[in-house]
Amino acid sequence: MQAASSAYKELMRRKWRNPLSHLRITIGMINQPAQASAFISAPDDYTYYSDLEKPMDNYQVKELYAACDQDYTVVDGSMYFLPREQESVVLNQGIVTEDVIGTIEIHFPIEYDIKGLTIEFGKAYPVDFSIVSDNHTVTVEGNADGHYVTEEIFEAATFLKFIPTVMVNGQSRLRINQITMGIGVYFDSKKILSATKKESISPISEELPAIDFDVTVDNQDRTYDIENEESSVNFLEIGQSIEAVYGQALDDGSIEWIPGVTLLLKKWSADDEKMSFSASDRFDSMDGTYYLGDYHEEGISLYDCADEVFQDAGVDSRDYWLDPYLKEILIVNPIPAVAHKEALQLIANAGRCILYQDRTGKMYLKSSFLPDMAASSDNEAYFSCAATVLEKEEKDDYALTGSDYTVSDGSMYFLPREQEGAVFLNTGYISEAVADGFGLFSENPSVTITLEATYKCFGLTLVFGRNWPTEVVFHAYNGENSVEDYTVSALEQQMLISHEFPEFDCLVIEFTKGCPNNRVVLDRVVFGDSTDYHLEYGTELLKSPEGSQLEKVRELQVVRNIYGPSSEETMELVREMVIVSASGERYTFYFGNASYELAAALTEPIEGQTVEIVESSAYFATLEFSGVTGPVEVVIYGKEYAVSTAKVTRQLNDTGSQETWDNPLVSDAAHAAELAEWIGDYMMADREYNLSYRGEPRLDANDLAFLENKYIPNMLIRVTEHTLKYNGGLSGTIKARRDVSYVADAKNGLAGQRLFQHR
Repeated sequence: MQAASSAYKELMRRKWRNPLSHLRITIGMINQPAQASAFISAPDDYTYYSDLEKPMDNYQVKELYAACDQDYTVVDGSMYFLPREQESVVLNQGIVTEDVIGTIEIHFPIEYDIKGLTIEFGKAYPVDFSIVSDNHTVTVEGNADGHYVTEEIFEAATFLKFIPTVMVNGQSRLRINQITMGIGVYFDSKKILSATKKESISPISEELPAIDFDVTVDNQDRTYDIENEESSVNFLEIGQSIEAVYGQALDDGSIEWIPGVTLLLKKWSADDEKMSFSASDRFDSMDGTYYLGDYHEEGISLYDCADEVFQDAGVDSRDYWLDPYLKEILIVNPIPAVAHKEALQLIANAGRCILYQDRTGKMYLKSSFLPDMAASSDNEAYFSCAATVLEKEEKDDYALTGSDYTVSDGSMYFLPREQEGAVFLNTGYISEAVADGFGLFSENPSVTITLEATYKCFGLTLVFGRNWPTEVVFHAYNGENSVEDYTVSALEQQMLISHEFPEFDCLVIEFTKGCPNNRVVLDRVVFGDSTDYHLEYGTELLKSPEGSQLEKVRELQVVRNIYGPSSEETMELVREMVIVSASGERYTFYFGNASYELAAALTEPIEGQTVEIVESSAYFATLEFSGVTGPVEVVIYGKEYAVSTAKVTRQLNDTGSQETWDNPLVSDAAHAAELAEWIGDYMMADREYNLSYRGEPRLDANDLAFLENKYIPNMLIRVTEHTLKYNGGLSGTIKARRDVSYVADAKNGLAGQRLFQHR
């Protein structure tokens, strides 16, 4: 669920809220082939600290080197000294001309029609300059910004030359930090007739996640007429980026914008009245086959497997994120020869993760369970036990020497001396440090809570002993990155922190001000709900929920696929006639079953003709021919792995169907048992709801929500399908499954086309 301000949440929960919502959509009309093939033909014309590739690859210039250009360098600590040698340059500076007021020339291997340019010149931008291509010249005067956009069309362009005449800071080199071959076409609420976003996800990976976005815009003025050669519609291409944001007016008149989607254009059409287009998520286009799966006797982490699949699919490493938790899960079986998206689904399932695309277009493989937590402190008294603050048991209380701490009502215990063999009662965290008369510490005490995977929560509760501190700072980390520092003052003995924390895998609770002349005594830390969204009658819900009882599952069987050596002799895997045009040419052959001990030979070689395997996996072999031209028959020999199966069974109900879950990556018995626990819990939650509601742009598929029910208070549901419709106002539908709170209670979670033999 997307984060939003308290004012937004309060407004959206009112019975009567402003029915008029806003929507903005941008299509980035980028000529992708031109963008991908652009290059600098004369690198010697640019400084040694230039990067001649990143400006065309969507990298930003974030930090600058000091240079001797006129009025360029500042001494505020924001710039770095320039290395003397090229190999020491680590900061991206973009393209920088060697000459002062020099020219930058970008080339393409073939002719391209480019509609518009978006250029980041940076702080030293040209005021007067020209853009020259094969058939068109644009002259610019009085440019007043480092961000420059033009809608000019450069037809049949094989080069773009940028020629400055006046720079904003005088005698300066020309720089291009970033350049995009195209611009964006923009639609707002006045132009948009309707829009529908539909998301679906399977919490146990029976199907791949999907996001579809359909939009219709007004075209009565024929702005998007395909017969108009300069119309923007003629520059739309499959795969271009579509971004949408939703807006809601607040009481103060401002509009709070909620990120909507970042998808890829799938199709479009236009007539005299309207233009329609559709977009889908990035997984939809990842349909190439993955053949690199191999057997790993010593094991390979699911993290490395997923990374290899994304790389093989040609996805930029900046466009996906893998949960570090996956590094801890090893498999030995090869990933089968399936589509890249299906390979990722198998990995997500085996790793107890959910596979999804976020609203910025980034793809994620993320753990889908409440992770194990551990508390510790490097500043605690000898009778303290910080690890127990996560446990539910009531804590014992020792008499301490802090001001006004000890009472004589029999509720406190005498403190044993610190000596070998001493046995202590069940305490929580008690700081070694004692606050001074002003409540300050010489070294602030803290408790660190580490998690095996990332987690997002909506509030937590701190339970203190007597004489609690007055101020605490929460430091949240995700990996090595600090994601938030949140301060809370005026604490109470039992303090509910109503705050939406970002996802974290480490939370440091630092006490910055204590009770004067007292230690910090923290008995418990209780993490709050994993959602703050409620679906209630009279507000969100438009009509009563439609509930259905799903078929009961009596028994769940999780299949183990165990690979072993074949008892058969080496066999012929491939025999094929190929035509080799030149010595050194390579051919790739694919196998239907996982194979090993591969060898290749020519059936009737003549002297000097050889063939060798230069690359292979369990499902392919690439051969290189030497001394061969013309037709030749080649044979690949090898063995196919012998695959046996075993099953781990879990009884769920006394009656019902028997279900089999078969993930080919699972071979280990313990791994299969964890999978059975997780999937079994999901199947036992056998009630499903269809809901009609007012529509909420914050909601995503797989979110948790509380559904009002007169029999079960705070009934938790997980959204599996969410449709959000816009036509000037909002409305929506939800399909959800009841009581999947086990995902928050179990160690093992899971999540994304139905690859598994689920029957």
